[in-house]
Amino acid sequence: MKHKEVNMNDGLAVTGLVANYGTTRAVSELDLSIDRSEFVTLLGPSGCGKTTTLRCVAGLHTPRSGEITLGGKPLYAPEVNIPPHKRDINMVFQSYAVWPHMTTRENVMYGLKAKKMQKAKARAKAQDMLELVGLAEFADRHATDLSGGQQQRVALARALATEPSLVLMDEPLSNLDAQLRARMRDEIRQIQRRTGITVLYVTHDQSEALSMSDRVVVMNQGRIQQIGDPWALYHRPENAFVATFVGDANLVPGVVTEVGGDSFTVRVPTLGQEAVFDIARAVAADCPAPGEAISVVFRPEWARVSREDAPAATSLARNEINARLVSSEFLGDHFERTYEAGEHRLRVLAVTGPTSRPPEMGAEQTLLITPENLTWFRREDTAPREDEMVPVASGAGQDRS
Repeated sequence: MKHKEVNMNDGLAVTGLVANYGTTRAVSELDLSIDRSEFVTLLGPSGCGKTTTLRCVAGLHTPRSGEITLGGKPLYAPEVNIPPHKRDINMVFQSYAVWPHMTTRENVMYGLKAKKMQKAKARAKAQDMLELVGLAEFADRHATDLSGGQQQRVALARALATEPSLVLMDEPLSNLDAQLRARMRDEIRQIQRRTGITVLYVTHDQSEALSMSDRVVVMNQGRIQQIGDPWALYHRPENAFVATFVGDANLVPGVVTEVGGDSFTVRVPTLGQEAVFDIARAVAADCPAPGEAISVVFRPEWARVSREDAPAATSLARNEINARLVSSEFLGDHFERTYEAGEHRLRVLAVTGPTSRPPEMGAEQTLLITPENLTWFRREDTAPREDEMVPVASGAGQDRS
């Protein structure tokens, strides 16, 4: 799938990027543009090409072909290859990369001194950057005496100090514990909004991508699968990979039988002979035609047990299916349950109160997925694909390599 998304602006534009590692194709015909002051994330499993793309933009890896421009100026093109230190790009690495023999202030001043800024001015600018990231009181402390989260903020302050046209971030939070990671992603986003810097961010963590980004670029096997804002990616995935990588998802094959003004009807026989779903039509969204084969998508939190303390219904209404409970994990605020329905295993998130009694394993229950809680994408073939017959759900933060 090729996404043509390039416009010449004062941000970053990547056109037809192809990159190899030896004989292995890492990136295939990638097109991407990023506006100035935009926060864009490359999301995908290990080996999908996201870090290679970042390194090509930085000038740390030479593409096989394509063009890269920043602010309308070519960084890489036929017969053009600007060296990294002349690209007006700074990078924040996974490993912090602070100088152990320097103080926190000296680390932030490093790039300013390389640009021949007067020492007093560089010192004042570094102090301003430390104020911005909340580390002013640690200016004279050696950077390696700080915590991991503080060191990452030093690296961020250093990247911002020279006011580059673009900041690249390669898995900058992966070495932090979960609680600190959540706090740091909010801090980075707030700093980006206050400064208006342009950021290209790389991660395999879906929570990071969804919570921080203006737009997310989902990649797999060197190609872009979908580009969109976080809400669109989660609610309107364009294929099975995006649906199952960006959060958990249940996928079932269906055939459209009727199209109305507000919804369309889909028969889903692999969930049971009586299984019929009405799917609400999204505003201004494309709609399938009668007879068209589609994949129906619903997230675990979009389904609910219609009668928690009652057995399965003997007669099903539309958007109801009978299912047998095969596993249940209690996680405090909710249960994560797995049901068998027809040929599928379905993930369901069930929120219960203190008076609710969880059903016994093997219980037959009726699940309800309302028309507003179903989405879909067109199938490329008319026969059920293996990855849709037994949906695989990926949790946030998993590396699906």
